[in-house]
Amino acid sequence: MKILIALGTALSLTMAAAQADTLADTLTAAHDARLADDPAWADLLQYEPYPITGHLRSLADDKGFFNAPDGARNPTAELDATLARLFEPARPETPDEHPQCRFPARHHWLRQRLALSPMQLPEQPCPRLEKWTAEINPAGVTLVFPSAYVNSPASMFGHTLLRIDTPEQTEATRLLAYTINYAAKADATDGFTFALKGLTGLYPGALSSSPYYAKVREYSDMESRDVWEYRLNLTPAETRQLLRHAWEIGATRFDYWFFDENCSYMILRLLDVARPGLRVAKQFYWTAIPVDTVKGVVAMPDLVTDIRFRPSTGTELAHRASRLTPTSLDAAIAVADGRRTPQSLGTDTQAIEQLEFADRLVSLRGHAGKLDQDEALARLKAIQIIRSQLPTIDTGAIPVPPRPENGHASGRAGLATGRLDGTNALFLDLRPAYHDLLDAETGYARGAQIRFLDLGASQREGQGWRLDRFLPVDIVSVAPRLSWTQPLSWKVRFGWERTLGARRATGPMVAGGPGAAWEWKGLLGYVFLENQLLGHGDLQKHWAIGSGPLAGLLWDVGAGSRLQLEAGRQWFNDRRLDRSTARAHLRTRLTPRDNLVAGYEWTHIELPDTDRAERRLTLGWQHYF
Repeated sequence: MKILIALGTALSLTMAAAQADTLADTLTAAHDARLADDPAWADLLQYEPYPITGHLRSLADDKGFFNAPDGARNPTAELDATLARLFEPARPETPDEHPQCRFPARHHWLRQRLALSPMQLPEQPCPRLEKWTAEINPAGVTLVFPSAYVNSPASMFGHTLLRIDTPEQTEATRLLAYTINYAAKADATDGFTFALKGLTGLYPGALSSSPYYAKVREYSDMESRDVWEYRLNLTPAETRQLLRHAWEIGATRFDYWFFDENCSYMILRLLDVARPGLRVAKQFYWTAIPVDTVKGVVAMPDLVTDIRFRPSTGTELAHRASRLTPTSLDAAIAVADGRRTPQSLGTDTQAIEQLEFADRLVSLRGHAGKLDQDEALARLKAIQIIRSQLPTIDTGAIPVPPRPENGHASGRAGLATGRLDGTNALFLDLRPAYHDLLDAETGYARGAQIRFLDLGASQREGQGWRLDRFLPVDIVSVAPRLSWTQPLSWKVRFGWERTLGARRATGPMVAGGPGAAWEWKGLLGYVFLENQLLGHGDLQKHWAIGSGPLAGLLWDVGAGSRLQLEAGRQWFNDRRLDRSTARAHLRTRLTPRDNLVAGYEWTHIELPDTDRAERRLTLGWQHYF
């Protein structure tokens, strides 16, 4: 027995020595190949250079993502530590905790680059990873872009996620595919709080996987967001590497930053890991707004092989409503409301279309929580029983809108000349993101304005530049009311504005309120109850609260121009302050990236030492970037 123990000990020591020699040889080969300097290694570790120094640091905010104490900033140390851990002995009782299972993408890449055989580096079993990969059954990848949804703080800019397609997938089975989704673990339900935390990195990001049909139900049915699908030409091997890296970062904390380290940026980095050398994320050094990242992916040579449009329930309803006469539409709505029986519509072609409209309207209300589930199911059953007795008809194809990548760039700068308060002036505007009511709507949600970090300055003759406004958040939702849906319009903005006239300094303010909108033959009209809280040293209590109506009109004058007219009046608790405004702005498209703009603004301010009207007249140029 002692001899056997001695032999076993000697054998173990021999194997350990051989393993140590193999590791030493592997480290030497890795250094000779300069793998620590390989961009693919930087992608695997989520390294990015600091904006000023250029030194590398990882975007991961979790020590468990690294094997070296200074792995977050030292690629070489992390490479050495990772290789050492990959050679650790097997863990029969807890195989999923082995470093090869915790870091499968790094393991796969290093094994390939260093040509490590199973004899040199034994492959460890990873039951959980293998089961997850088998369930997903990866064969390809589709980039999915649900359009912007202004009524959800987390979805105001749109969203991107990945669908992992299966072998021999069909139109009928693609809803069963799994998705890879990265999003903030947000607890806010209002735009102000979400924007504040998102801008300051106070949310953790989380990677998740769920069936595609669940995401379609969330986006298309519950939120009425159109969905665009961009099929990518990633191979099955590249797709599996993407999943390995998703597994690595799924258990890792990343601080979620609204403009750069967000859902879209993480998706791009997954693509970069899947195909080393792609480097699509490098296009977005400062910001990664979802629609811009879609444009970046589409612009990559031969990366996108097919583009498909999945209309939302709201888009489908609008199409079906356009096929009904006003009287027929009212009757169909009455059936959906339960005020009329499905049988009463008759059996002709028009009745079939009415029944299908009513069916989808009830479904939409049920998914959105606007109708009790039991009541929705009862109405759907009654409608579908009558519909099943009637023939199938062709309701026509739903028109496909312009694709998101065909819209304007999200950043915009402007320079104008004109008159302000009776003197010549220059005006400078800068908006890093993302869209306003005067911009062309191609690729964007109609009636949605989302501006972040909006900056405006002016220079009057004989004076220096002065700040006119700085608005971290300025959101407007102009949602037209229809016979079958009456959405609430709303607006909110906060920051600093020159609210008491051009001769007074900027002051802090918060404004917003509910509203309603209507559309008629291309004219979009709206009215808001605008509430404002102003702060300024020239006010009696250094603050004032006011409220009053604001009415506006948007009119597309030809194919490349849009006119906006607005007028408002606010009364304040500080009775010394009274303010009225009227403005008109015209935008004309010159090129896909350039506009000619003209504007006129009239403001009447009444204070104890002021009772005067100011006028601002501008003519200038805007450039998207």
